[in-house]
Amino acid sequence: MRCPSLPAARTAAGGLLCLLLLAAAARAGAEPVERDRDGGPKLSARAVLVIDNKTGKTLLARNAEQVRSIASLTKVMGALVFLDRGLKLDKGTEINRDDWKVALDGCRTRLELKWTYKNLDLLHAAMMASDNRAVSALGRAVGLSSNGLVQAMNEKARKLGLKHTQFVGPVGIEPGNVSTASEVAKLVREASRDKTLRLVMGKAEHQVKPLKGYLKVVYRNSNTLVGTKGLSFQASKTGYNHKAGYCLASVLSVGDLGSLTVVLLGCKRKPERTIDLNRILRWLRAGGRQKAV
Repeated sequence: MRCPSLPAARTAAGGLLCLLLLAAAARAGAEPVERDRDGGPKLSARAVLVIDNKTGKTLLARNAEQVRSIASLTKVMGALVFLDRGLKLDKGTEINRDDWKVALDGCRTRLELKWTYKNLDLLHAAMMASDNRAVSALGRAVGLSSNGLVQAMNEKARKLGLKHTQFVGPVGIEPGNVSTASEVAKLVREASRDKTLRLVMGKAEHQVKPLKGYLKVVYRNSNTLVGTKGLSFQASKTGYNHKAGYCLASVLSVGDLGSLTVVLLGCKRKPERTIDLNRILRWLRAGGRQKAV
């Protein structure tokens, strides 16, 4: 921290102020991480899993095998199904009334009825900002109705060995879409291996221009940490419904910590998933390790 220059008459007072500010900054940087009884950081999330991707070692786990609603983390499985079925990224798909029905009661959509969007742009809308109309349209682009997409997602879950993961709807509005932190971690790591999904989910911002229509839309990643210096996300998806709470599933590289998978389920308030992730990183930097998993 640099102190501003001061008139000579105030030099002494200014010097003291500078010292006080430097001391405060030093204390903030050295502030200990508040820990829970298991030795891990105090977090809001009801279920937590942190994995070192290089070693495969679990660094932190809380209720990681508990079956919970996962909200829009559902869309990660949908994206895998679309790409498995050969989604043509450069082709266009029109938003229709079926997409409107699927999106009812979900988060606000920015995709207009009867407008046509490139499938790659729809994938950005679905994965970065959880636009529910985009999911339905992408399902239709690969020949799947809403019910057909749900069936394909459940079949994909079985192929991935996810025994406790089940879907009753395609987008995550439904509380009956469930999994565990452990299985969500496997799912998001699978997504991180796909070149297209890494590109999409690792973006902080993306502009969509319809092929048929006139209004450009700028989507911003619902994970506000994407684009932060020192963090590189290979996969990231947020989610919320009243049953699931606020959720985050991510695979990220952190310069001093390496590659991590972090899953947070059941945060009470929206900012807490970001706060929890930051606390986990601070805890790891402080040499944190859980006493028992």
